[in-house]
Amino acid sequence: MTIGSSPTVDIMPDYKVYYFNVKALGEPLRFLLSYGNLPFDDVRITREEWPALKPTMPMGQMPVLEVDGKKVHQSVAMSRYLANQVGLAGADDWENLMIDTVVDTVNDFRLKIAVVSYEPDDDIKEKKLVTLNNEVIPFYLEKLDDIARENNGYLANSKLSWADIYFTAILDYLNYMTKSDLVANHANLQRVVDNVTSIDSIRSWIDKRPKTEISMPMGQMPVLEVDGKRVHQSLAMCRYVAKQINLAGDNPLEALQIDAIVDTINDFRLKIAIVAYEPDDMVKEKKMVTLNNEVIPFYLTKLNVIAKENNGHLVLGKPTWADVYFAGILDYLNYLTKTNLLENFPNLQDVVNKVLDNENVKAYIAKRPITEV
Repeated sequence: MTIGSSPTVDIMPDYKVYYFNVKALGEPLRFLLSYGNLPFDDVRITREEWPALKPTMPMGQMPVLEVDGKKVHQSVAMSRYLANQVGLAGADDWENLMIDTVVDTVNDFRLKIAVVSYEPDDDIKEKKLVTLNNEVIPFYLEKLDDIARENNGYLANSKLSWADIYFTAILDYLNYMTKSDLVANHANLQRVVDNVTSIDSIRSWIDKRPKTEISMPMGQMPVLEVDGKRVHQSLAMCRYVAKQINLAGDNPLEALQIDAIVDTINDFRLKIAIVAYEPDDMVKEKKMVTLNNEVIPFYLTKLNVIAKENNGHLVLGKPTWADVYFAGILDYLNYLTKTNLLENFPNLQDVVNKVLDNENVKAYIAKRPITEV
């Protein structure tokens, strides 16, 4: 059948898109399939399901496109393939080159935003944001806006192509990471978006697509929902729950002492995370030396002494949510450092053991889903 500018299809392939319940890198695939009116299974994987499914995916990552039972990865390659199926590739090699240069530029832009957005150290992130907001974002948006102006509201070849679809579909994700409306002051890029979202089949998809995780407070998780009200920020949520179960201290001074320990543990987590998630291998290798020889021994030695002084607890000589927080996050810290952090710190191990010996905690651990970490 013929749909708009798409080619005639004699035998309809069976398409499936596997991704989390987010737009991000999966949305260009969904836009392209929707544009061509190509039926597809929109398979949205929960975070709990992912560890079991991960080994079945190419390279252990998503999004994944399945075509007649064959699974492939790499979002740009998949988008290019679908563009060919729905008539949104170029008419010749030169036109395809023009499309590819724009898509690769948009993808470079995404990566430069992402490396700042997902920076775990708040102080470093704040510094990186200055360059991102004052230099990187204006540079890319001005260049792309000029391209859109020169191409009469499109990003390549002065006509609709998958470059326009890709940019429009990924824009929500870019806005989410930058916490802004990136095209608000760029009329030509807004025209690109309008040209795409005014297409009936795209509009139909937008109207019916599921709500995604980006509808969470501040677009992030974990989220605690209490009587239908959602809140974020893990420490704030833990503190609230601790008060409900009498682990938050008996007075403001005790609460302050608990907070001081929890904030120290969280500082430790951030210092580990910034190295674990460093994208440059050479830089990471250098940072690992300092982390392993200075940072980790410093924090663990200090916390171990504190645990000894508090009879196997981290503060006040009694159970508090500081103990629970530390025991709860330890697996993650071990995962990031690829070590058993407490192997040579018996007092801290005593803290963890006391938490794990609690019958309710034992019951939860016994029934919790198996996860990647």
